[in-house]
Amino acid sequence: MFRGLLFVVACAVAAGSSGEVAAQSSQDEKEIHAAAAAYLEALARGDGKALAALWTADGDIVDAHGVVMKGRETVGPSALPDPGAAKPEYRVHDTSLRFLTPDVALEDGSIDVVVPGAGLPQKGRFSATWIRQGGTWKLAGLREAQLPEATGAAQLADLDWMVGDWTVVDNAPAGAAGPPRPTIEVTVRWNAGRTFLLRDMKITPVAANGAEPPAPLHVSQRIGWDPLSRQIRSWVFSADGGHGEAFWSRDGGSWIARTTAVLPDGSQTSSLNVYTYDGKDRCTWQSFHTHAGGEHLPPVNMTMIRKPGRPVK
Repeated sequence: MFRGLLFVVACAVAAGSSGEVAAQSSQDEKEIHAAAAAYLEALARGDGKALAALWTADGDIVDAHGVVMKGRETVGPSALPDPGAAKPEYRVHDTSLRFLTPDVALEDGSIDVVVPGAGLPQKGRFSATWIRQGGTWKLAGLREAQLPEATGAAQLADLDWMVGDWTVVDNAPAGAAGPPRPTIEVTVRWNAGRTFLLRDMKITPVAANGAEPPAPLHVSQRIGWDPLSRQIRSWVFSADGGHGEAFWSRDGGSWIARTTAVLPDGSQTSSLNVYTYDGKDRCTWQSFHTHAGGEHLPPVNMTMIRKPGRPVK
């Protein structure tokens, strides 16, 4: 994305949001909101001429690196990105709008910019100056500041609840049809630098018809921040030769792991695994197979219960 436009949109979005507004004519506020709406509409349709018209002739932008640019030239027709390019999503929050004089308003706020395929949002702050000129409100200045990205350890902090020893229990009703589920024990701990969560699983199949129980299957998983894809990512390795990987994302109170795997026979599977933590010592685990060698497999619905005792950090 070219410099300057990253947070230029912020001032337009924020002006139309519910921020703290100092005492001023409601008509002035409505006019600034209308100018903001016009800015967003012009941006959505790629109308650089309309965008430039919403700036004063001498309006300028100072980006996060201290580079000074002319507002109209930065957002004008020649500066707009390819119309076919993926469009980012802008999330503005913590905004305030105050009037320095009846004809000058100052706006401050924070913005998260979500670029498709780029992982977590880019975070920043902005300060925009609106001036009434010729009877209309226009942008006269924009100052940007990009916040430093969190480290890998910080990105993983929301998964700290996983640490501990867990037992997986079957959520199927008593007497439900189908083979009995294996016993699954899970141990989760941090590595020395808290850059990876180390999950070790022991899966013990149920013996059939009094036969000797099969040997347990051991599976290891590593969950960490991938600086290349800028997403939380995991890798899993099974003692039987299978392996897989997943990309993790948060959706409300749940974590979703989009998983692909290769089985020991070379066949491939993919699934959507959903972990919903109750905030204490229980986590519902649901797995929906999206591809399993052409077969349609039923979803898995189980619960992990943390064992009593001090979690292993």
